[in-house]
Amino acid sequence: MTPLCHDDCVLSERVIALCAAVQALAATDIGGCDRDDLDVVLTRWRTVRSFTDAIELAVARRCRELAAEGRSACAEDVLAQGGRRSAKDARAAAAREHACTKVSGFERALADGRVSVGHLDALAAATHGLDDAAAAAFANHADALRRQAEHESVETFTRSCQDLARIVSADEGESRLERQRKANRIRQWVDRVTGMHHLHAELDPESGAKASSAINAAVRSMRASDLPDDRGREDREPSGRDVESWDQTAARALVQLLTGARSLDRRVPEVSVHIDIATLVNGLHEHSLCETGDGTMLPPSTVRRLCCEAEIMPVVFAGPSDLLDQGRAQRLASREQRRALRSQYRTCAWPGCSISFECSEVHHVVWWERCGRTDLDNLAPLCSQHHHLVHEGGWILTLAPGRTITLTRPDGTTHFVGTTTDRHPSGSHPPPGRRRSAA
Repeated sequence: MTPLCHDDCVLSERVIALCAAVQALAATDIGGCDRDDLDVVLTRWRTVRSFTDAIELAVARRCRELAAEGRSACAEDVLAQGGRRSAKDARAAAAREHACTKVSGFERALADGRVSVGHLDALAAATHGLDDAAAAAFANHADALRRQAEHESVETFTRSCQDLARIVSADEGESRLERQRKANRIRQWVDRVTGMHHLHAELDPESGAKASSAINAAVRSMRASDLPDDRGREDREPSGRDVESWDQTAARALVQLLTGARSLDRRVPEVSVHIDIATLVNGLHEHSLCETGDGTMLPPSTVRRLCCEAEIMPVVFAGPSDLLDQGRAQRLASREQRRALRSQYRTCAWPGCSISFECSEVHHVVWWERCGRTDLDNLAPLCSQHHHLVHEGGWILTLAPGRTITLTRPDGTTHFVGTTTDRHPSGSHPPPGRRRSAA
């Protein structure tokens, strides 16, 4: 009998694990699972999913090789037809294969279940458009990126890849921004089934930040005027009536702004940009922070231009917050407190939530009606869904020094405690949803 080589043994172990996962899934009554059982189910499902995703990746690579020889259509067409995928999904799969070809180690990590297709999509998006020199510099970080992907959420890894791509680009992102400006467009259509009118705008980061700022300011104004008294949204009792969602208010605000029913503030729109002083003065470095309030990256040159007519407010992390503490004198978070929170959070503070800070509500961790104070250390942004979970759903959220979050389920079990490690190439570790401060 021919002895098995190491690779054969590894393959055999993977096949055994795969078969065991499939058998276990087939025998599982998901309807009878509790919360912990569902984690086990998802772990087994991830094993199977990773194997099939790796097969798709290998098919895309072989299609590309055959197409180069004139023996096949392109990978996108083959995956769309034979795999019965949408054109968009087929293009994404082909892009993943191309990214794995340029950055080694990720295909094996995918097959082993250590990373997901979401991580590969982040890799593909970050490397798209890089010139040969920048792509080679990016690929030199392959091992470090793979280790990050194995321990980071897709959202966090996406930012890590974007930051690295910007650092290895010699122009600090100026040419990318110019390409984005040339790609600005608006599309309009009517859905034949629902009859709903669609207005889709694709804007470069600077234009998008200005448009979002105007819409969000109008939404906050409209929602504040809709309140029956001076109580904050997070402290209102359920009234039994339908409460308009943020998206619904945003749609109403956009229509009013476009039609002139709501006057638009003609001053320069307030666009929050977060940048460390070293990047502002000298350009990008390994620990650079240069982005809009929602985490969209901007070239330092663009920020310098914006600074010509901007109000610049330094934010000191881990410093005293006396000027930002309102105590019991004011119930709602002040504009200054929102700015301070925005400097720390890109999104809702709930771990894993990707809803932007601007679309979140400022929550009193110790509720106002329970003698909570409107102090910065007692405030955190929560999206509408998670805000309702805390106030009406029975979930308990506590905030410890350093903004360490503890979440407790309604049944009393701990759902989350501590911080999620968001490792960046610079080595910083911000908590979930938190903004990485420059070193």
